[in-house]
Amino acid sequence: MGSRTYLNIREGKIAKSLGDKKYELFDSIEGYIVGLSTRDGLYGTDLCIDIMDDELYQLQIRIKGEEKPGQPAKQTSYFIAFAHCSPNIDPTKKVTFIPSLKEVDGKKRSALFLKQSGEVIKWAFKRGEGMPDPEEVFNKKGDLISIDWSEVETFRLNKVNEFNARVQEVAHANKFLGSDNRVTEVEAEVVPASEGASEDSDLPF
Repeated sequence: MGSRTYLNIREGKIAKSLGDKKYELFDSIEGYIVGLSTRDGLYGTDLCIDIMDDELYQLQIRIKGEEKPGQPAKQTSYFIAFAHCSPNIDPTKKVTFIPSLKEVDGKKRSALFLKQSGEVIKWAFKRGEGMPDPEEVFNKKGDLISIDWSEVETFRLNKVNEFNARVQEVAHANKFLGSDNRVTEVEAEVVPASEGASEDSDLPF
């Protein structure tokens, strides 16, 4: 599909590297989604979204955040938002990606909004509505010690794979050469209860 302009998200903005640790920042990017793939980077696996506008861009979103001592990495709010919106995205229309970063109660809260035809795309599913519940793990005393999000994370990846299949159908119909890579599944991980319980609170939707 030719050369690409590579983009990522930094501090709540779409970022284009200018080299020497300098970036050009944008509030949003708009175009047709013509391919999805994954790649392993220095800081984990990225979801790579090929976006066609006046030229071809690739928006790279980290699927998981950083690991913390004694805690496995969780899926990022940017990836979660894309996965939850993906069933409602029409691949025949342009999509606008609008990242956000706000400070709430002294903590940074990141989010990703998607729009089509001027309307914010709603989440197709959320906790308790359309997706599996995380598995709560208790000790012998009956105390909650951890929450296993692996089934939920795999569910999200499967939804992105399903959307990728729809993108490929449209891309080939329009004679675009989209990526035919599937989004990589993650291994099962157990998240401590204090982390898993606050997962949705990171997302101001």
